[in-house]
Amino acid sequence: MNSKTRTIRNLIIFVVGVVGLPWLGWALDMGRGADPHNQQNSLGWLLFILSPLLVSLLLRAVGGDGWKDLGIKPALKGNGKWYALSILFHPVITIAILVAGFTLGMVLIPDLSSAKLTLVGQAIVLAILPALVKNIFEEFGWRGYLAPKIQLVVRNPLVGHVLVGIVWFAWHLPYYVVLLDPSTIRSVTSMGLAVFLPLTLAGLVAAAIVYGEIRLLTGSIWPAVLMHVVGNVLIGALIEQKFFSMLGGTDVFMSPGWSSAISIVLFATIGLWLYRRRTKSMSATTQPSDAAPTIGLGNVAPSATVLPPR
Repeated sequence: MNSKTRTIRNLIIFVVGVVGLPWLGWALDMGRGADPHNQQNSLGWLLFILSPLLVSLLLRAVGGDGWKDLGIKPALKGNGKWYALSILFHPVITIAILVAGFTLGMVLIPDLSSAKLTLVGQAIVLAILPALVKNIFEEFGWRGYLAPKIQLVVRNPLVGHVLVGIVWFAWHLPYYVVLLDPSTIRSVTSMGLAVFLPLTLAGLVAAAIVYGEIRLLTGSIWPAVLMHVVGNVLIGALIEQKFFSMLGGTDVFMSPGWSSAISIVLFATIGLWLYRRRTKSMSATTQPSDAAPTIGLGNVAPSATVLPPR
């Protein structure tokens, strides 16, 4: 079996495993009479959290994929600005959306006291470690496995990012449809699932462009892990502490969550900017030097740059 065929085979196994295992866990929960909404006693929740990491590690260990493109090294040298972007991305966008929404009368912020801000800060601190563990599990699967493997078989990086976003959404489906208590969803959005799920798909595709480009720019999964952690703990703390509320129906357009129109537009815009910056830099490195002599080879195209393993 050649390497491309093996990669395609393993991608199919990865997608089926990651998407299917949470549903299998939910079905087993229902069969044994367990409450699938109870995170402490649910196979569905356990397999949902673990499946990206477990399936990716299994394919690397015994499926022939190896470990070279995992991106486990931090790659700190020369990537300070991308690490900074990873940390600041969600806070800056969240603040911008809240300020814009407040100005337009779509977002209500009832309490800006130091006591409320302290509660939000405490919630963030308490959520960091669980979010770090959870997002290591996730990002080892998405940017550590799926993204680099798709880039091996799909020539257009943007198409690759979109495919990652679609699989990312498919993995989230059981979370929203059967694992989360419906009252939890109703407490954070006025949208029904018929509206919320398509917007979530668009939001995850847009986010996959940002996260995927950060992975390609740095060659490491850790900036994406940091970005994911910061996004989860910040939004989670603001919601948990009821820092803001939306006027009914306006969260479709103006909400710091990933499923609002403004978030989708901002994510996609920044992702495309990162893509253009990266490809422009690559094009510059492939240009022949003006001083390079010609040696009678005619109009031979310069060889394509071979990127190091990601």
